[in-house]
Amino acid sequence: MKSNKKNITSNKKKVTEIFRYGICGASTTLLNILLYQFMLLFFDYRVSNLIAILASKTYAYAVNKKYVFRSKCKNIRELIAEIARFIATRGATGLLDYFGLILAVEMFGFNRVYSKYAIQAIVIVINYILGKRAVFVNNDAEKCYLM
Repeated sequence: MKSNKKNITSNKKKVTEIFRYGICGASTTLLNILLYQFMLLFFDYRVSNLIAILASKTYAYAVNKKYVFRSKCKNIRELIAEIARFIATRGATGLLDYFGLILAVEMFGFNRVYSKYAIQAIVIVINYILGKRAVFVNNDAEKCYLM
């Protein structure tokens, strides 16, 4: 009986985490796309995309740490390691976002706005997997919340 109750609690936590990621991921994606489209008024699509990626990745770290994975670091060393993991993983998906858009627009002649939407869908899924498995791995509630 305890095993069933534990499984139900575990499943509820997973569903809640995915729901929180959906909300935070949607807001991050919205920021990315809106900023990209706004920057298109002033800059080339490549520069616009870079600005949007950097701003949304910064925002994503804060909301994923606090609201989605509720990561806690017991010291500054853990925090720096977590930020480094985030930069490495989101840097990789940022490269996919950046060069994927250039490839879609310049190699395949796709629309620069719709291509951005399609690439974002792929990036969202990869970011969740990497965030869960590689970045926010210190979820012990007893640890000190440094950020």
